[in-house]
Amino acid sequence: MIRITHQYRALPYPKSLLLKAAKSVYKREGVRAGEAAEIVLCSDYMIRKLNRAYRGKDKPTDVLSFCFGDPDLLGEVYISLQRAKVQAKRYGTSYEEELKRLLVHGLLHLIGYDHIEKAERAVMEERERAYL
Repeated sequence: MIRITHQYRALPYPKSLLLKAAKSVYKREGVRAGEAAEIVLCSDYMIRKLNRAYRGKDKPTDVLSFCFGDPDLLGEVYISLQRAKVQAKRYGTSYEEELKRLLVHGLLHLIGYDHIEKAERAVMEERERAYL
């Protein structure tokens, strides 16, 4: 089950595109349908507060994932809609596609992928490309 909470109403979001992408990740990665993921679409202000509180970095970021280790709750993914808009311009892609990329990235973190080490990064980037 994927729940989307739209906190930052100043920017829209493509609900059906994001749900379709999330369902694809769930299916292809073998995530149980009963494992809920909460997707929170927020502002730079909110994600900056979370980044400061949980990572010690006092700046906004594009996406944060919080895995809870609960068999019924995969975790939460926070996406800054403002960062997505800026990055879409920077990367020469659409706002919708950047949101999809950030959602996939966040969900892959919840499933256990990471990009700290070079080898891990290569695997995670390959998985991201498979969904985009």
